[in-house]
Amino acid sequence: MIGPVRIELEADKDYFFCTCKRGEKGVFCNGNHKGSKFTPKKFQVEKSKSYQLCSCQKSSRLPFCDGRHAD
Repeated sequence: MIGPVRIELEADKDYFFCTCKRGEKGVFCNGNHKGSKFTPKKFQVEKSKSYQLCSCQKSSRLPFCDGRHAD
């Protein structure tokens, strides 16, 4: 999958962004990284709303998309 994944996130809730590209919807960790060099990135948002999460992992603002997938 290339391009952002738009998803509703809740404020002050812990989320774990997938860094191995084998996670749920390509953005959330599902434990498939176990035994590899990858570890999930824990994050929270301040406001409950829709966010664009990066699925290509090229963003300088991970876990959020910054448009670098278009490069």
